[in-house]
This record gives sequence, structure tokens and C-alpha cells, in this order.
Amino acid sequence: MKLGRRQGCAVTALCLLLLGGCAISPSKTHVSGYSVAAERDLLADALDNLERAPWPTPDGASFFTRMTGGGGDDRLTRSEAVEIYVASLGAKGARYSKLVNDANRNLDTANRFQTIALNAIDAPRLSMNDVGLVEDAIQTLRIHRQIVSDAAEELKHDGETIDQDRIEAIRAAYANTIKALGDTADMLADQIENDRSSSFAKPDRRYRNNASDL
Repeated sequence: MKLGRRQGCAVTALCLLLLGGCAISPSKTHVSGYSVAAERDLLADALDNLERAPWPTPDGASFFTRMTGGGGDDRLTRSEAVEIYVASLGAKGARYSKLVNDANRNLDTANRFQTIALNAIDAPRLSMNDVGLVEDAIQTLRIHRQIVSDAAEELKHDGETIDQDRIEAIRAAYANTIKALGDTADMLADQIENDRSSSFAKPDRRYRNNASDL
């Protein structure tokens, strides 16, 4: 997904917040607030599981923080996260296998998130907050992909035997998942736009014709 679209989603989210939230399709207002909250919690919980990777995640400013110039200087960097993770892999000889297993489990968690996000497309009362959760997942996976790649390089430089083709396959799997989530974010945004448009009923053509006949 292109950067411009993601920024557009985030900016739209801020605009909708200022305007009081998304318009709700009349056909979906019968759904209880509890079920809507449960569906949103399901997606948020899936993101939380995705972020709970075996490696520490470097701190990164949110879109809003970057817009307002916030963020401290004591955040964990990517190189520090890689160093901490590699040190946690244990003794030499088994570290590469553990790295591959950790990456595969992380990809499995990402695929579960993607399934939940796809199911959310048909959920009632979507908002740009839901798109934001998918955007956060995309950013998280980009960081995870780089950490896995950097950790593999670190092990290689340390004398560990590395299957480079396997690492490239893992990187490709991350890229494919990221692309799929980008498409899902676009579909969610389109559904929200369609729901908002459908909430504004157009005048019946017969009334317009009657008015013109007067």
C-alpha cells in the first residue's frame, strides 16, 4: 500500500474525530453497542498479540506524535533491539533454528490478524480507528521483518550457519503479508466511505419531477 494512502487514512481519521465521528448507515444501527465493541476489541487484541514478538520492538512515534513533533530521545533503537534479541537466542549452534521458529510463529500471528481484519470489513459501524489498527500492524510487521533480517546477519557474522534462501523466503512472506494487510486497509477505508455515503438518503426522483412540474 502506498504511503500516500496511509497518510490519507490517518488524516481522515483526525478529520472525522473533529467532526464528531463517522456517519452510521441506517441499516446497521440496530446492532448493539456491545457487539460492536466486542468486534473492535477482537481486532485490537489481535494487534496486541502481533506486537508481543520474541524480540523487543523498537519504540517509534505514532503518526500523531510525528505530526506534533513529540517523542523522546531515549527510545529503543532497532540495532539495540537486534542486539538484545540475538543475546537471548542462547548457545551457538541452535540460534538460527530458534530465529526461524520465532519468525514463523510471528508470521502465523500476522496471518491470524489478517483473517480478523478481513472479517471486520463486513462488521457494522466501522470507523477509521479500525483502519488505524491495520496500519499499526503493517508498521509493526515492517519492523519485525527488519529485525529478523538483521538478526540473521548478526548470526552469520558471528559464525553461525545460515540458510540464506530460507531467510529470503521469510522476508518474502513478511512482504506478502504486509501487502495483503495494505489491501485490507484500503477495503476497510472504502467500506467506511460507502457506509457514510449511504447514510445520506437522496431525494426520490419522483419528488424532484413533481417539483419541476409546478
